[in-house]
Parts: sequence; C-alpha cells; structure tokens
Amino acid sequence: MISQQKIKEWVDIYLRHIAEITPRVHVDKEEGYKFKAVDIFQRNFDIKAQDLDEMLDASIVNNNLVAGSWYFPRKMLLLFAENSPEETRKILLDLFDETRPVDERIDAAEAAFNQLMDARNKRFNAEAHSFIGIRFLSLLLSYRYPEAHNALKPREWKVYCRFVDFDFRSPQGITSGKQYELFIPYVEALRQYIMTLPEIRDLKILLTDGLAFQDDDFRWMTQDVIYVTSQVLARLESDKASLVEEEEKQVEGEDVEDEEKIPSTTSDRFYYEEDLENFIIDNFDKLEFGQDLKLFADEIGATGRQYHTDWGDIDILALGKSGDFVVIELKRDRAKADVIGQIAKYIQWVDDNLAQKNGKKVSGIIIAYRGDPALVNAARALRFPVSIKYYRLGLRFTDS
Repeated sequence: MISQQKIKEWVDIYLRHIAEITPRVHVDKEEGYKFKAVDIFQRNFDIKAQDLDEMLDASIVNNNLVAGSWYFPRKMLLLFAENSPEETRKILLDLFDETRPVDERIDAAEAAFNQLMDARNKRFNAEAHSFIGIRFLSLLLSYRYPEAHNALKPREWKVYCRFVDFDFRSPQGITSGKQYELFIPYVEALRQYIMTLPEIRDLKILLTDGLAFQDDDFRWMTQDVIYVTSQVLARLESDKASLVEEEEKQVEGEDVEDEEKIPSTTSDRFYYEEDLENFIIDNFDKLEFGQDLKLFADEIGATGRQYHTDWGDIDILALGKSGDFVVIELKRDRAKADVIGQIAKYIQWVDDNLAQKNGKKVSGIIIAYRGDPALVNAARALRFPVSIKYYRLGLRFTDS
C-alpha cells in the first residue's frame, strides 16, 4: 500500500537538497537540461520529415538521458532511421498512437527494434545490443506527449516505489509495457502531492523559464523529484558505508590519517572507489579478467553497472563467453573477509533471478588493492567460485 507519509518524507528529502544547493544551482548544474531537452524535441520533431535520421538527430539531444557508458539507444535509433527509415518511421508512428494501450505500444516497439537489431547483427556478423527498452521508449513517449507519459529510469523508480510501499515488487519476467503500467499509480500519487506544494511550483517555473514547454501537468517535475531524491539517498548510503569503513580501520589500529593523505596522483591505487569503477567500465574490453567478459544489459535497458537487486546494487554484473554471469565486487583499497558475505548474497540473487531460468552459472570476482589470508580462505568456502584479483595503477609513456 502506498504511504502518503512516506511520499511526504521523500519530497522533504528532495526539498532539503534543493535548499542546500539553491534552486538556481539545481536548474543550471543539475536537472535543467532535461526540461530543455523536452522543449527541443517538441520544436523539432516531425514524423513526416523526409530525412528521418536528420530530424531525430535534431530532436533528441545527446545527453545522459539517451547515452552513457555502455548505453547508446540514441545512436542505435539514428542508425535504424538512416538504414531502415520507413521501418523506423512505422515503429515510431505506432509507439505514438494514443488510441492504443500504452503497454501494447511499448512492447510492440521493443520487439520491432529488436528485429531491426537482429537483422543488423546478422548482416555484420555481430552480437550488438540496441539498448532500446522501457527506459528509452518511455523517454520518447514523454518527449512526444509530456502531459500524458512518464520518463522512467527503472532503477531509481524502483527505489522510490519501495520507499513509499514496503511491499512493492516488480514480478520476474514482466514485459516492459506491463512494468511501465506497474509504476503508474506510484507516479500519480507523487504527482498529485507535489502539485499542491508552492515550493515545487516555484521550482518548476525556474526549470521551464524561457521554454515553450511549461510542464503544466508536473510530469517532468515528478521525474525530477524521483530521480534526484534517489540519488541523494544513494549518496547518503555511500557516505554511511564509508564512515563505517573508517571506524573499522581505527578499531583495527590502522593509521587512517596517513592513509587518507595519499592522493591518487602519487599512489598506485585509486583514491575513490568510484574512480576504480569508472576506469574499469571505460576500459572493460581491454582488461584481463582471466576470461572474456562483456557488460550485462537486461531487457529494460539497465546495464550491469551498479545493477539493482533486492539486496542492493552490484558494482558490475558481466557475462562470460558462454553467457554465464559474473558478479564483480570492487574495493579501491583493502578487501576483508566480510566482503565474501557481500558478494555471496549478490551471486545468490543472480542465480535465483537470472541464471537458473536461463540455464546459466554464476561466479564472482573481487577486485581490490589488497586483501588478507582470511579473505582467500573465506572465498574457498563458497559453493560458487570466486576469484580475487589485486590491481595497481601505473603510468606509461609513448613517443609522439
């Protein structure tokens, strides 16, 4: 059951964040670009355009809504529009046909783009992914009809739904269209609430200042409140985990002060775990993991980077050459024995929810700067294979 009190708590977190950074910073540095992206789409989109790919290129701004590490649906849409313009036009016409149920349109568009992707892979003897799923299709719908549809980021929206409804669950095997419908009552409950708040109304005016798009129905404001608050909560959890780690180091008698003085530019390790993650993701196809790996991507467009599970977010979820799953846990410095419990619960979740139903296996990799014998012994006790790898930073010069 959706809790109105929890919705209020969610919005309060959002408003405190806005107050801390100031509304102007939120508009200029955080989320203002999204409202401008809707405005640009509204001004440029023309499904009858002769050069479909050029029209879509002008309509869909190349920002992190449509492109990022291992997530390139905009690029694939433009390729489809260039190479198969009439098929792509038909898919978009059907997606934007408001006379049909939205879940049917989303599922049909996803299947149609997958067919184009399969044909392209066959032509080039490749195994590429279109990344066109619920995230991108809902974005296109909300660009086209911002007064009626919601732009989803499934990971953040699930965090919100679980926050306001402890019993919220997304059934396994649910189609993208049905998943979109699953979120609707939760979105509507939040939207109806924020429309009553003067602070949200004033912020909306700032976010849409100078735009033809005014978000009169508060749907993009709702998206803003969901996304920003989920990010704030994620940072709070990260800070909490870092504090616990530092307290444990002090108990163990480590020289925390000296260790924290080591900057990343003069050490052979990363200073922040996020930097380690970024480096691995950016160089994924160049790194030696001991096996050929590719980043996992599911049917809703979520990639294996910070892959959300009921037990928390997996740092990196990958696939081996045979399609077996590999859970990668990162520690920028020391990995202690208790990290085995952490990776074990992720491996078990992947086995229960992804691997078994596809006839695949699961293993794990722990990547850290250093470890200890207890870590190795604990890894041996697991029924799933887990390897441990230590990294070092290096500097290499090449001649000009």
